[in-house]
Amino acid sequence: MYQISSAFCEFIAPDCDRASFIQNYLKSAGLESPILQMEGKNHIYVKFPQNQYNPMFRIKTVIAHYDRIGIGANDNSAAVFCLMQWAVDLAKKYGGGGTIVSGGAVNSFHNIRLIFTDGEELGEGGVANQGAFPLAQIFKRLGITNDDIFVFDCMGRGDVPILTQTKLPKTASRQFVKEFSALEQRARNLLQVSSGGKCFCLPCNYSDNASFIANGIPAVAITMLPSSEVNAVLSGQTPDTWALFHTPNDNLASLTPQSFEIFYDILYNLASLKTVPQLNL
Repeated sequence: MYQISSAFCEFIAPDCDRASFIQNYLKSAGLESPILQMEGKNHIYVKFPQNQYNPMFRIKTVIAHYDRIGIGANDNSAAVFCLMQWAVDLAKKYGGGGTIVSGGAVNSFHNIRLIFTDGEELGEGGVANQGAFPLAQIFKRLGITNDDIFVFDCMGRGDVPILTQTKLPKTASRQFVKEFSALEQRARNLLQVSSGGKCFCLPCNYSDNASFIANGIPAVAITMLPSSEVNAVLSGQTPDTWALFHTPNDNLASLTPQSFEIFYDILYNLASLKTVPQLNL
């Protein structure tokens, strides 16, 4: 069983400088993580060695917001901390052109682009207020529109991975809908493989995926719920897990170590996933 570390407890402490914590944690493993300052927000970009990428396959951009309201143990400290540990592990296992074995396949690259975002909690004032919105604008301006973008939010409680149902804008182009549907299917397959088929697609609140979708870039959001709470969502009720958000009860005691184990399975399967970009004809 996964053991939540003392470092995680430090990360959720009220006086923790979370941006510095993330940078120092990664630096101790030899990973640079510069701040990307955009409209008063400090996003953190994790720099993996260039030899851990293969241009023949899609980049998989992984995003999680590190800002919080209150303690924020699940929203969104659990996901961020797991991603930090995962990043360190990726850098070591794929470092120097090395290999990692996953499901019997040997890989020498992971094609992961990892960004910790700031200001997601401001999205309640509209997607344009979300910290990731100017980041998505930069992606669009630079023509970075072919990544598979996975947003992870609140992954520390439950045993069922949830793929967020997304209502696309009515103005979405046919090409966008096609690309989004393909990404959604890849995400669904990833969750099914990682959870033994125990996953659902449910209506949830938007996360940083909203900023990318608003800029015409497909992005999916993934969260976690206890199996006992899935029916609450299906019946239109608010599950207990979501009721904890932004309250003092979103604390260490509310987390379930099993969630961390499932999340790591998702992440390592994602690292080994290879998708060839499709030509838009």
